[in-house]
Amino acid sequence: MSINISYLAGAGAQFFDSNGAPLSGGLLYTYNAGTTTPASTYTSRSGAFFNANPIVLDSAGRTPNEIWLTGGTLYKFVLKDSTFVQIGSYDNIPAVNDPTTNNNLITVAGTNTLTGLAIPSLEGYTTGAQYSFVAQNTNTGAVTIDIDGLGAKSITKFGSTPLVAGDIIASAIVLIEYDGTQFQLLNAIATVFDNISVDYIKETTTVSATAATGTINYDVATQSIVYYTTNASANWTLNLRGSASATLNGLMSIGQTISVTFMATQGATAYYNSAVTIDGSAVTPKWQGGATPTAGNINSVDAYTYAIVKTANATFTVFATQSKFA
Repeated sequence: MSINISYLAGAGAQFFDSNGAPLSGGLLYTYNAGTTTPASTYTSRSGAFFNANPIVLDSAGRTPNEIWLTGGTLYKFVLKDSTFVQIGSYDNIPAVNDPTTNNNLITVAGTNTLTGLAIPSLEGYTTGAQYSFVAQNTNTGAVTIDIDGLGAKSITKFGSTPLVAGDIIASAIVLIEYDGTQFQLLNAIATVFDNISVDYIKETTTVSATAATGTINYDVATQSIVYYTTNASANWTLNLRGSASATLNGLMSIGQTISVTFMATQGATAYYNSAVTIDGSAVTPKWQGGATPTAGNINSVDAYTYAIVKTANATFTVFATQSKFA
């Protein structure tokens, strides 16, 4: 545990009332930041002795001892006069040069479920505390982190938006801040394309000598197009998901759209995509032209496209088409 002197009233502080007179007998209360939970302070760097809580000011309005704080903890100070009338409240006060309110995580392991070790070790998560680390892997979906075994907390971006695949890049420096509920990714990138010219776009395509049948899991995080080159053998259900370990709901934010294509080779007997699910839950696509397909096209390749719009948590609208290529 590190102990550092307080930014507020750490040493030699003197308080005054509204008339400029020394605040004789004033009361200085100390709490955990953002709460009314009393927090201990110390009279010296050794941490051997606690200050009283409240700290009673002397006749000159001075603290009787120095005020030293526990590292990794933000404090709230409340100042009252001798008759318990509040004069001021000062929140999120750190210690001077406290290495644990902006700490490097020396070791962080995992992809979506991160574990971290801080030096020195944390005693608890503190609102406003920031931590940086070098990512071991690129995330593939929503992310949590557990530092020093204090409990897993979500890492979000732009407030409470869950991370999606690629928000954390392997070997990149990641900066997070605890907001009292979760960690927010401070160096999240909002990408806006404006007046950008490209020569071509490459999309990841999975080509598989597989026959369409049964339930087909489509992992959106790893591919944009799936092409089955063996003749379909039965009608099939297409389950759209993030990956084997991540939901599409967790991969997408509200107001985002992902478009994917599934291509099924057909033989003399044609079959079709008879049902669509997202993360295992049924959805009813809006089909181009207003007609739901009831058959495939023989001796051809049927290409199905799906524009998936997330309209609310675990709620999607899917716009779909079926096209024949022969």
